[in-house]
Amino acid sequence: MNDHGTAGRALTTAFRAIAAEDAALGASPAVGANVMAAFDRTTAARRRRRARMLDTAVGLAAVLVAAVAIVRFRNTPDFRLQTSDFKSSREVTTAFMPLAYGSVPIVDGHVVRMEVPRASLVSFGLVPEEMIDIGDGTRGGTVIADVIIGDDGLARAVRFVRKLNRKESRR
Repeated sequence: MNDHGTAGRALTTAFRAIAAEDAALGASPAVGANVMAAFDRTTAARRRRRARMLDTAVGLAAVLVAAVAIVRFRNTPDFRLQTSDFKSSREVTTAFMPLAYGSVPIVDGHVVRMEVPRASLVSFGLVPEEMIDIGDGTRGGTVIADVIIGDDGLARAVRFVRKLNRKESRR
């Protein structure tokens, strides 16, 4: 058992001597300068590559945004032109109001004129509910509406139309 303790102390002493010799050794100033210069060159090259990649990514993103904007602009129908067939000087219309699917983009659409329940005016806040009576004290009746229908069959927007009587249209 004594031999193991003596061998361990001898090994520890040898390791300490090696560590002391290594501490005294070091790279010459020229070698240290060369290593630091190589490190700086590598770091600078890496930064330039990242900058080029970032510039390329920003350029591609700008092209993509421009392409999407052009496609959206070209595919947005001009509803004022489409509805000109319906509108005459003998009617008053509201502005088009978007419906639930109004934000879904459409490529092609149609304006359809239809009669809808008078109560639908209330859901758009155009008439208070108590004013829906149609004259005989009953609730009900219909109003005319122009509805924009997308090529997928979804209604996108609606406007309400009121025909003017002869007295009103002369004004």
